[in-house]
Amino acid sequence: MKAAEPAEPPPPPPRVATELKPVVVRSINELTIDLQRKLAKQPGNLLVSGMSVAVALAQVHAGSGGATAKELAKVLNIDAPAADGLHAAFAGMLARWTHPDGNITLTAASRLFGEQRFAFKPEFIDRTRTVFAAALEPLDLAAGDLTAARARINGWMRDRTGDHIDEVVPADGLAATTLLLAADAAYFKADWQEPFDASATTDQMFHGVEHRRPVPMMHAVQRLRLAFGLAGKIRVLEIPYKGGEYSMVILLPSKRDGLKAMEKSISAAKLQSWLDAAKPISIDLKLPRFTLDSHVDLGPALFKLGAARVFDPKKADLSAMAGEKKLALSAVHHRARLAVEERGSEATGVPAIEIAVGNAPAQSIPFVVDHPFLFYIRDTRSGALLFYGRVTDPA
Repeated sequence: MKAAEPAEPPPPPPRVATELKPVVVRSINELTIDLQRKLAKQPGNLLVSGMSVAVALAQVHAGSGGATAKELAKVLNIDAPAADGLHAAFAGMLARWTHPDGNITLTAASRLFGEQRFAFKPEFIDRTRTVFAAALEPLDLAAGDLTAARARINGWMRDRTGDHIDEVVPADGLAATTLLLAADAAYFKADWQEPFDASATTDQMFHGVEHRRPVPMMHAVQRLRLAFGLAGKIRVLEIPYKGGEYSMVILLPSKRDGLKAMEKSISAAKLQSWLDAAKPISIDLKLPRFTLDSHVDLGPALFKLGAARVFDPKKADLSAMAGEKKLALSAVHHRARLAVEERGSEATGVPAIEIAVGNAPAQSIPFVVDHPFLFYIRDTRSGALLFYGRVTDPA
């Protein structure tokens, strides 16, 4: 395996045509909800960035043709014969959302890595470099040092995410049979618009799927946007991050065991209708501290969503990527990290602004997140769902 070349600064992000912005947002939102449904049977906590997964799939779609391209387009909810402009729109929107530091830190990275025996087309490699700021990289996987290949992939991800994501491909994530893999990762931390007072955090019982135990529960009285969905079976609360460009949307079922039914009932359109109907009101909020760090191969879920051919060496058409046949996608390794604490995500110490949490005003509505729930990290400007998470046990 060749030594890693010095990292080059990524090219400037492509310009996104105004008419393509809603197309990308719709694609990301539909994919986010589709993945949520397919992963609903997976137990435990979960965090997925539909934003970064969509960009990874857009790279694969850019190298596909025929029925394979049509299947990938259907999963992405885009027109099959997508021009370079649409692929560039995914990359451009991702660059728009990227904030490397400050009150908001949002980093994401996506890249294709392929077995070097395939003659990957120079024009495709250049296209992934210029459009997605991440050129497809050939690696010696069939007979080479898989440990070194894994280290190369994870090292690139670590550099591109500013050391926030240190591993995307797990120890068993590569094999001599690996042909092509998509690796993507996303990390988010932010300060709340109104931080919680750390001194008001107390232990309170959380009724999880498998355990009932006390967890640190943050507490504040704030004016937040609230809506009700499914005839009152779901409460929807939006909590803004500092600056107002991003928010966390919490979906809390009315029943403690209502998570499964809620996951089956949500659609992107329904969620948007609830957010459109949300009204600002005084909320007596109790929200657990939690950290999510998910590491999952999304290949099986994408296969079930309809992208079957791309995983089959006998059927996959990746002719725009490489001249030889029998090239197919082997895995889609995804990693996402997020923490929720008093100041926001991954914050420590005393909050900059203290919020009074004494006796709540009589008109405040209690919103106690003491049982399994869903949440989304949302770009409030475009309406894009950048992350979705499921919390069954915050401890």
